[in-house]
Amino acid sequence: MYRPKSIVQIFREFLTVVKEKKDEFADQRKRVINVKKDVINNDDENQSKILLDILFKLNDEDENYSNSDIESEVVTMMYAGSDTSAIVICFCLLMLAIHQDIQDKVYDEIYNIFGEGDQTITMEDTTKLVYLEQVIKETLRMYLVGPLLLREIQEDLKIFSSDYVLPKGTICVLCPIATHYNPDLYPNPWLFNPENFSPENVAKRHRYSFIAFSGGPRGCIGSKYAMWSMKVTVSTFLRNFSVHSDMKLTDIKLKLGLMMRSVHGYPVTIRPRDRRPIYEHK
Repeated sequence: MYRPKSIVQIFREFLTVVKEKKDEFADQRKRVINVKKDVINNDDENQSKILLDILFKLNDEDENYSNSDIESEVVTMMYAGSDTSAIVICFCLLMLAIHQDIQDKVYDEIYNIFGEGDQTITMEDTTKLVYLEQVIKETLRMYLVGPLLLREIQEDLKIFSSDYVLPKGTICVLCPIATHYNPDLYPNPWLFNPENFSPENVAKRHRYSFIAFSGGPRGCIGSKYAMWSMKVTVSTFLRNFSVHSDMKLTDIKLKLGLMMRSVHGYPVTIRPRDRRPIYEHK
């Protein structure tokens, strides 16, 4: 009897790629063993390294950093960098299905960039998807994947505008979703409004009024990649399909596990799109 593989099993099988890359890294290290030290240092300083190279270097130089540590890092990055973005994309498409006028505006922006062509989206193209980025950020404001954060205080911390002091070692639970629904920061916070992230409105708010990717030294290291990948995925999808739904915002119920998801999934109807500007359809 066929039994589908669990996500963990698939991840573990993928880790064979890590061993192959580790062998390649070891061979490369051998090839440069006779290169002058100053040349190696210069190369290290001026070349960007992928995550695996950094992990392999740690493994090579620190006896306490094991192969198991490398595997754990890779599984964490794969999980954190894929499932999280997938959930946000699902919420984003649901929002566009509910708000057809916003979907039309997103599509018009996409059409103005790509027209009716099938060219592959480039990094430069992603910078032009300004309104789509506002839509994604508004999705993250309302339905961020990690609504709670835990932080250990490293030194006594006085709470602003009060006499309360949190002692060093205290574990604090932070609630970004409460910040995101604060009406002093976001008027009518229960409505989906991408204009919350127009340049003018962003400039009016505190830099930490939007913390979907956390912030400071413990902020998400993959935030830029996540935004790029979501813009590529959503724009590519909308170039070819439109989404529709009978749901309303008030129908959405949330559940919190390791990440926040929709209780009832993301029910949308997908229709092939006729690649023309929206106004030609009306």
